Formats: sequence, structure tokens, C-alpha cells
Amino acid sequence: MSRDNESAKTRLDKELSELHFTKQEEVRKQAFPATRSERLHALWNKEIELPVVPGAAAALLLFVLLGVQRFPQVSEPEHPAPAAVRQLVEAGGNTYWEDELEKAVTYAENQNKS
Repeated sequence: MSRDNESAKTRLDKELSELHFTKQEEVRKQAFPATRSERLHALWNKEIELPVVPGAAAALLLFVLLGVQRFPQVSEPEHPAPAAVRQLVEAGGNTYWEDELEKAVTYAENQNKS
């Protein structure tokens, strides 16, 4: 039996003697990284597989939670009275809303006093 193994090995060696691996060192480095940076590079390039069903369920759950969640509403600034209540006033050849003109005049008076 050992003679058969030896003869098979010699025949196999003869048949494979013409084959040469060109990137043997590169494959060895990728398979067994030696330096810290090579190990980090191997870890960074590791493939991760996520099953479709749990991933889709998580995405659907996130979508539903974001859609249902009530976002706090920011109160809008107070709007002036509707146009039916406000009155237009002409001053200095220009037309202003009366309440806006009063605010501007009061502000200007306060600025002059200071």
C-alpha cells in the first residue's frame, strides 16, 4: 500500500511540476495577516451577510415608528390681525398698515430718547 501511495505521489508531482502559483505570497498575506495594519485591513474588508427577512422587518418597524411618532409642533409667531380689521394709512406719500406704522414710530421715538 505504501508503494502505491509513493508511486501516486511521484506521478502527481510530475504532472503538477509545470504548474506555478504566481501570487502565493499575496494569498498567504491575506490569509494570515501579520502586522496590525494588515489585520485591520482584513477586518475592514470582512463581508457581512444580513438575512433579508429580519432586515426588512427592522426597516419596516423603523418606518412605522417614524411615521407614527408625533413631532413637537413649533408654535407659529402671532400673525397680525386679518386685513379686514387692519387699516391702511398714508404717510409721507407712502401707504402703511396702521398698526405697523405705530410700532415703527414708537420704536423710532424710543431710539431717539436713548
